[in-house]
Amino acid sequence: MSDALRLFVGIDVGPIWTEHLRSTADLLAETLQSSGRWVRPELYHVTVLFLGNQPAEAVPKITTALTAACSSFRPYPLRLREVVRFGRHENGALVAAVDDPTGNLQRLRARLDDELRRQRIDFDARGLVPHVTLVRPRRGSGPLPATPIDLRQSPPLEVSELQLVRSDLLPAGPKYQSIATAPLGFRYPTTSPC
Repeated sequence: MSDALRLFVGIDVGPIWTEHLRSTADLLAETLQSSGRWVRPELYHVTVLFLGNQPAEAVPKITTALTAACSSFRPYPLRLREVVRFGRHENGALVAAVDDPTGNLQRLRARLDDELRRQRIDFDARGLVPHVTLVRPRRGSGPLPATPIDLRQSPPLEVSELQLVRSDLLPAGPKYQSIATAPLGFRYPTTSPC
């Protein structure tokens, strides 16, 4: 697929969480030093659903599904919890775990899954484990030491919209571009060109 777009649905963490997470990453850097690949703060987000490579012509259907899923939800809070290792093996990434105290994020994800199936869009249906990735291990560096850092004193994040994000994997690192935004409780998203 030469015109394929690598897409995901995510939540922008905003400036306050970004600053808290940047400070947390700085603390981790003191012990990890060069054994990790750091996520740039402007890329911090909570992935709601990974869509993978999609043809450009699927974007309107995905946007329709996203809008429909968001239309029956009101804004709700998320909270940071702690730094944990995330992945299927001991060399997983270190992430900031995110609490969903209302359960709305999980319900919204289930609704989004239904709407995407209704639009006949293939996607990664693995369950949602909300988190913000801070550092990934470098190849061959072994496991990253999981330094316990409690993040529960961070202010909550009010989720008021989901974004459809284009992810371009470039030699200098990934570049993200929001190509559609679906506000919670509204019927029509705002879009920008791919």
